[in-house]
Amino acid sequence: MNTLFKYILILLLASSSLLSAQIVSIISGNALASGNAEYPKKDTLFFFANITQAELSVAPVVGSNVTYTWEKYDKGIWDEVMISNDPNLATDVTEGAYRVSVKDNGLLVGQDTCWTFVPEFISLKVDTIYSNCINIQLTTIDSVKTLNYVDPANGNPYTVNYQLDYAWSSDPASAATVETDAQPIMNAPVEPTTYIVEVKAFKGASSLSANFVYDEPKAVEADFTFDVTDRGNKNELPVNTKFTGLTEYTGSSEISVSLNDTSKGFIDSYIFEIENESGVSIRRNLQLIEESIKEFGTYYMYVTVKNSKSDCFDKQKLGPIKIEDIYLDLPNVFTPDGDGMNDKFAAVYRSVKEFKMIIFNRWGRKVFQTTDPGEAWDGKIGGKNAAEGVYFYVVTAKGYNKGEERKREGPVHLLRGK
Repeated sequence: MNTLFKYILILLLASSSLLSAQIVSIISGNALASGNAEYPKKDTLFFFANITQAELSVAPVVGSNVTYTWEKYDKGIWDEVMISNDPNLATDVTEGAYRVSVKDNGLLVGQDTCWTFVPEFISLKVDTIYSNCINIQLTTIDSVKTLNYVDPANGNPYTVNYQLDYAWSSDPASAATVETDAQPIMNAPVEPTTYIVEVKAFKGASSLSANFVYDEPKAVEADFTFDVTDRGNKNELPVNTKFTGLTEYTGSSEISVSLNDTSKGFIDSYIFEIENESGVSIRRNLQLIEESIKEFGTYYMYVTVKNSKSDCFDKQKLGPIKIEDIYLDLPNVFTPDGDGMNDKFAAVYRSVKEFKMIIFNRWGRKVFQTTDPGEAWDGKIGGKNAAEGVYFYVVTAKGYNKGEERKREGPVHLLRGK
């Protein structure tokens, strides 16, 4: 019976050791990244930026007399580094393989192996794969320190594949379709551009940056606005407050439109087109133009810029520019009492080319006349206040389009109030 009891006890201890072996695993509190070896045992690979500050340990194992034996692998031999009741490796860590054996009262509880590395970039540069009118694709060319390791069980060699992260930027800025790719595709630059890439290995265990200056861009970018000069007449519709830096406009005839050019690229050719809703267009091979628009309708301007050397071009559409047809109306009462409201009798109009207004008193005497549609009668005759009462007006106007004529006549009441 005693012999049988001994065998049972040995089996229980062996089973306990096997179970405990599953929880012995080397950890590092300051490794920037980790991975697994390619050989069957899949030991952990740790990557450090500064190996002198590396930390290795295992989770403490519960037992009555637990010891931790640390060994360093050297050319097929495990050399003992330290043995202690402390689970932390208390000596300086260098690159290579470490093994820890955990025992309780001399019985092996578990064992684990790891490899420590310091990755390093040797060189990094950027170059182009291709560049056209739409995109530019860049690539990185790097050289890194080789990180070798072996399977301690049989000495078979392996090499670490670097885990690299890319962060691209440019000056001036350009959007990359994949900013973290080794070969990003970006919008084609339209001016000399510096591209910057920072590459990090194993989450920053090593990093390196490189610049690349692309100083002969092929692409061009059309970037235009326009300014409008109108007649500046008072009371004219519609009321506009902005006349510069426009991309669309609605107003009265006649206007003058001039382009503002902030296009980018090596541009040596400009083509300007203006087209109305009927499809009639004016085409000019000019860089900067000033165009007069008179007839009512909706217009669009097209400006094409080109780099003849690369054959790249860009076209921009401006508009709509709406010129409204003739309109004429007049009030039937005004109150020239100096309160700032309705103090003058004036036509409300748009797109008027020729204008004439005559005002008569009730006896048919002419008291005011003007050919300026923006000029108003202030209710005075010969510099003196006209009497309250009913006056009569006759207004004729012609527009910029053939057959556009308007005539208005009727009474207007002059009231001064109290």
